[in-house]
Amino acid sequence: MFIFLFRAAMIVIAVILIIAGCFDQYGESRKSKKAALLGIIPLAVFLLCIVYVPSNNVGIRWSAVGGTSDKTLNEGIAIKSPIDKVFLIPTTVEERTIKKVNVQTKDAQFVTSEVNVKFRVNQKDAFKVYKRYTTLDNLKQNIISNYAQKSIETVVTQYNVIDVLGAKKNEVYKMASKDLQEMLKSEGVELIQLTIKDMNAGDEIEKAIADEAVAKKRVETAEQNRLKAKKDAQTKVINAKAEA
Repeated sequence: MFIFLFRAAMIVIAVILIIAGCFDQYGESRKSKKAALLGIIPLAVFLLCIVYVPSNNVGIRWSAVGGTSDKTLNEGIAIKSPIDKVFLIPTTVEERTIKKVNVQTKDAQFVTSEVNVKFRVNQKDAFKVYKRYTTLDNLKQNIISNYAQKSIETVVTQYNVIDVLGAKKNEVYKMASKDLQEMLKSEGVELIQLTIKDMNAGDEIEKAIADEAVAKKRVETAEQNRLKAKKDAQTKVINAKAEA
């Protein structure tokens, strides 16, 4: 909006000054001053080449001749072609939450979770966002959720449900984050954080995982008791030899 008003104001001022300089109060042409006043035109053109990019934004240049430029404009005052239009893309950290993500595991079990993605547009690659999606909101509402689900699916299908919800949960999260990071990078976006929470596969699976954990704990306890008994027996033998 600022850019549009700035351009409009410069054009109006230039036109008024030129018209005012070409005629006196009686409507008679003043050729001697006309040439001088026409010097305002280059100044007006120069002013139209100046653009202001607000903080936490990046400017994307577009023209009917060259299309979208891959050279972005940084924050502050920048120079552009007078025929270029400049569109703004925010570079602040954005957030997208997908309430219900359903994916299938290697053993054909379905897992449901809530996913939160924090991301921001890469300043140098912001032209990709404008060129492909026009606005950040279009990217946020469609691509982010699709990519997040695809990344989780890609990883979860490599594991059994008990591993996904149990011992290898952190490994799954790490791999999904890495996959999503690469996908978003190709779109000119940086992944800040991927959070997967409330992941579950239903009461039956949850019970099976709990039972497995209990069984594993029993095995570990039995092994610890066996090792302790063996050590105690060895100690008794040593003590007996020492007393003999």
